Amino acid sequence: MRAKVAKEKYIASVHARKHVDLIRKISSKDSSDLKKTAKKFDSVYFSKGSSESAFLAAGSVIEVAEKVAAGELSSAIALVRPPGHHAEHSKPMGFCLFNNVAIAANYLLNERPDLGINKILIVDWDVHHGNGTQNMFYSDPRVLFFSVHRYDYGRFYPYEADASHVFIGDETGRGYNINVPWEHAKCGDADYVAAWDHVLLPVAEAFDPDIILLSAGFDAARGDHMGDCCITPNGYALLLTKLLGFAKGRIVMALEGGYNPESIANSVCACAKVLLGDKFTLNSPEMQPFESTWRVIQMVRDELKTYWPVLSSKLPENVSLRSTPSY
Repeated sequence: MRAKVAKEKYIASVHARKHVDLIRKISSKDSSDLKKTAKKFDSVYFSKGSSESAFLAAGSVIEVAEKVAAGELSSAIALVRPPGHHAEHSKPMGFCLFNNVAIAANYLLNERPDLGINKILIVDWDVHHGNGTQNMFYSDPRVLFFSVHRYDYGRFYPYEADASHVFIGDETGRGYNINVPWEHAKCGDADYVAAWDHVLLPVAEAFDPDIILLSAGFDAARGDHMGDCCITPNGYALLLTKLLGFAKGRIVMALEGGYNPESIANSVCACAKVLLGDKFTLNSPEMQPFESTWRVIQMVRDELKTYWPVLSSKLPENVSLRSTPSY
């Protein structure tokens, strides 16, 4: 499908009008002004194509989310850049200009009630915390936001405390924000599968979403040195396969981060095969989660068990664990 430009009113449903105006006009600036403007924000880069790309990225995610929700597509992958999950209500951040997934979620919930999408599960497996998405739905029980990311006790981008597991939502949205914050690098298939099996999947079953929007960053992939984690293409395929059992398999993947073209290509390809119905066998040489992973999962479950009783049960005992990597 061809990319489609988003209407400003849909972007303005989650972003401040001043922010929308900034991005719309950014490409009309000369190169020196682009650099000066970018320096006002955290880890942002502008070019002559930024405005068009941002509107196309947001519009494309809206388009495929609408078609999946309507049953015209069984699932979809939006191969878009710039990414979106760091973009806040009033500012771009972390290479993100518009929050593509948040815009699409808001569109389904508030602009197209006829499609019957009343509950949305947003899964963010980008190696960085989805701060923008979290903040946009922090008090909204219609959206269950799940982010698994490197945290490193606040020393990993975006360096904010609200990536911690104790940030679980506010007001009627309490319990609907779930952070699984890794304490260090090198987490891989076994760690993510453990987070799925012991946090995400039990809660997803209780929540029973109508559609899943996946903030699919691939910077936790093996070979991506910015993320320095170790998920294999088959690992991503397994994580995605486990999500297909929910929302009648209605999944929309939107590309987020990823800084090794080969890692992204192999990982996206593996996910595309899953959505197309290919079967696969996970052949991972090491399926032992780290000791720290087990501890983080327990902390997350303890924080959320009041809201999700399914997390009150004990974790399996006598699990073979790897020691925490040393640096």
